[in-house]
Amino acid sequence: MEIYISNRLFYLAWGLVTLFFVYKLILEVYTYILSILIAYILLKLYAKKFKNKIKIKGQAVLITGCDTGLGHDAALRLASIGFNVFAGCLTPDGVGVNTLREKGGETLHVVPLDVTSDTSVKDALEVVKRKSPDAGLWAVINNAGIAFNGDVEIASIETMKRIAEVNIYGMIRVTQACLPLIRKSKGRIINVTSVKGRLAIPTDAPYTMTKWAGEALSDSLRREMYRFGVNVIIIEPGHFGGITGMLTNESGKLATENLEEAWHNASSNVKSVYGRQYIDGLINNIRHVGEGGATNTEPVSDAMQDAVENVSPKYRYLVHGTNSSFDKYCVLAVLNQVLPEVVMDWLVRYTFPLPRTTEQNN
Repeated sequence: MEIYISNRLFYLAWGLVTLFFVYKLILEVYTYILSILIAYILLKLYAKKFKNKIKIKGQAVLITGCDTGLGHDAALRLASIGFNVFAGCLTPDGVGVNTLREKGGETLHVVPLDVTSDTSVKDALEVVKRKSPDAGLWAVINNAGIAFNGDVEIASIETMKRIAEVNIYGMIRVTQACLPLIRKSKGRIINVTSVKGRLAIPTDAPYTMTKWAGEALSDSLRREMYRFGVNVIIIEPGHFGGITGMLTNESGKLATENLEEAWHNASSNVKSVYGRQYIDGLINNIRHVGEGGATNTEPVSDAMQDAVENVSPKYRYLVHGTNSSFDKYCVLAVLNQVLPEVVMDWLVRYTFPLPRTTEQNN
């Protein structure tokens, strides 16, 4: 009886001591996490209030994809604060280009630039060298990009290659051409990827895979450029699709035509499984891509300006784009870094429901 009571007292004491140490451990862990969180918030507030900016004295900034959208607005913004901006445009006689010429002033130069052409990139760089011999090339913003919506089983290899040629190989082509000048100025390469460079959603692989490639390219390049004092920065716009024109207006019309072409060339098996109503659903999604998204590009222009003029810019700027307080793309992109795949797959299926296929209806 005495032994039984002693054992009970021993295990009770052991349990209490264990609970005490577990409590202390949890308390210390939470205190540690809270301390880090408070320090991070204070650091962010300090950096925002006391960030150092370079002295702007007409440094050259080359931006690709300035015909419309993010590149167009960033070119006007940077020219207005004193940078010597070279706005690369695919169609130098377009409406957007005329606006650049009217509003940009003497510090904005429209340059014909096709990022898929070695010759075009070389010619654009010669213009930069000729018109900014003293200040040099301070920054390159690789912004040019095209998009396509369609399942992996529907999109053609030619379409995937065409998108990659602009979104990734165009980025590489411009970067390689400009790096000698950027190394000399100890400037920066700024690559515009997307929130989809962190988050893969269905029916978007042709576009998304190029953005993941852009992220990987930028990370590798950043670590290569440390030794030269060159910053490599990533801009990840969120829900700005409706305001950039990437899948609206003429670009939306082209995306629809590409989808129609992909459907026309699809195999009989694919057509029977998916059904015409599935393609119509994707086209309808393109037409409504801007709903709930940003109504202006200012947040991205803010990020680009900071990336260009901040002495110590961020590695990444995830830019929320919405006309409310909730950008579902950006929120899911952050969650994608911490949640298990099975949970993320459920969230993506719930957030981005797909049109029904013939097989599902049967």
